[in-house]
Amino acid sequence: MLGLMGLPGMQAHEQKTLSVILLDDGAVYGNITDPSFVQGNAMWFKMEDSTENSTMVARLDVDQDGVFNASIDFESEVMVEACDLDENGSLVDETCVVSSTYVFLGNASTGNYTYWIERTQNATTTVWNYTIYLHEDVHEEDGPSPGDCFGAGCEDNAAIVEEIGSDGISDEAVLQLLAVVAFIGIVFLSLSIRKDRLEDKGLASVHVNEEE
Repeated sequence: MLGLMGLPGMQAHEQKTLSVILLDDGAVYGNITDPSFVQGNAMWFKMEDSTENSTMVARLDVDQDGVFNASIDFESEVMVEACDLDENGSLVDETCVVSSTYVFLGNASTGNYTYWIERTQNATTTVWNYTIYLHEDVHEEDGPSPGDCFGAGCEDNAAIVEEIGSDGISDEAVLQLLAVVAFIGIVFLSLSIRKDRLEDKGLASVHVNEEE
């Protein structure tokens, strides 16, 4: 029970990054299945079009209204396939960009998000439209978790958790409170058992003396 007090709170979702590879004929992506793309994840746009004089820009409809708005939605910098480096491995042009990343908030709205890839090659511009579905980040644990109730008194403990949780106290605080309550119960139970044993021992001594 004391060990429960030292346990950390529930772990947040580990961020995953969806790779969106930008080619000369469109965008392809993988490494994350659609149901696994959840709140808090990121989209990484990587320019891989080696066509001469080609550039790419990625735009994401953050507010899900179907229209790109530069003041609200995400827009990457102009991306190229490769940047020139000097002899020290530093960028010759510090504004040169080959990739861009957008991270969804942990409480971002779920649903379909439209993103546009604009490819410019010389004077020709092509725009591709895509969508990605953002799922809710649901935390599920296999098997029992710290704080799970077993045996007698479970209803009371569950009621305590529900009442405290409704006031906005963290799961970690609830676990610590339950651990303290359980520890106090163990102490009182131990004292009660010890008292009963001492009383039994005293009664046994009295019986022995009476027989003598």
